[in-house]
Amino acid sequence: MADLSQAVPAESQWVLLEDYLLNGSFQAAWIDTKNIEEAAQRFRADPSSGILCDLDTAFDLADDDGGGTMTWIGAHSPGWSVAVTLTGRLSLQPAASSGGRRIITHQHRADLAELADDGMLYYHDGELLGPLGALEEYANYTRDLEARYYLGFEEMVESYLILAGRVTSRFLDRDWFTAPRVLYRVPRGAWSR
Repeated sequence: MADLSQAVPAESQWVLLEDYLLNGSFQAAWIDTKNIEEAAQRFRADPSSGILCDLDTAFDLADDDGGGTMTWIGAHSPGWSVAVTLTGRLSLQPAASSGGRRIITHQHRADLAELADDGMLYYHDGELLGPLGALEEYANYTRDLEARYYLGFEEMVESYLILAGRVTSRFLDRDWFTAPRVLYRVPRGAWSR
């Protein structure tokens, strides 16, 4: 496999989120499994709620749903799936990464210039290990990105999404946004059960 520790995307991750109407409030979680049903179970989604659809349809269906969190889950790269929250907030516990799984989470609100959870959190094998960019294991992935954190909110978000792309071996691209995925509902209080 090619070394992606210093790779950069062909297109701005920020611009892509803008173009696909996700930048106002963007929350995503990457999990190292290609099994979509497993990813949905780990995020506590209702398995019977799954509907295969494109992003436009997912937005329409998510707007019509009356409760819980609506998340669009699908393949991201070899060995990785991604969950993009369309309504509500996808919360998870470190237990979601049990059994040796890795989960990377990111959330920002461009409309408020707010970044949640130190930019990007990393869970592994049932534990929250902290901000992804601060972990020694990924130090080589962040060396060239750290200076960008101080250039403004847009550059900071761009840096975090580049980091996620380097770790998962795929950046966001237009094919990523047009691929069908499964829209799931995560019931309210899913982690309190």
